[in-house]
Amino acid sequence: MTVEDAYARYHAAWEAQDPDRIADLHSTDSIFWLQDGRSPFVQGREPIRRHCAGLFQLYGEIGFEPCRVLYGEDRWVFDYTMVLKLTDTSGKPFVARIDMIDVVDVNPAGEVTRKDVFVDRAATQEALARAGLG
Repeated sequence: MTVEDAYARYHAAWEAQDPDRIADLHSTDSIFWLQDGRSPFVQGREPIRRHCAGLFQLYGEIGFEPCRVLYGEDRWVFDYTMVLKLTDTSGKPFVARIDMIDVVDVNPAGEVTRKDVFVDRAATQEALARAGLG
């Protein structure tokens, strides 16, 4: 499996918001780490599945606007904007746009062995505070 194929399967699972499929694409000892300065890493398929299910439950519909994908021998870097449809504390809907970069390592079988997610912390904190989530 090529890195490009692994990325396509993984991205499709995120687009479908399918935590079971996402977890199945990780190796058994995989690490998922949101590099936001406060979140610990999550390790293992089942904890990653629960983490992703929690994200989808908390944020509802999550969209991804790709900027670019860079491929290496055993990794990809995904530069994108995450789009969240949220409601502010007064009940008014709004759209939050948060720039993000994923650095994803894969093994020869195409399984994700590590995913580091780097976020625009200021935009994240502003959106979560506005939605009463932060």
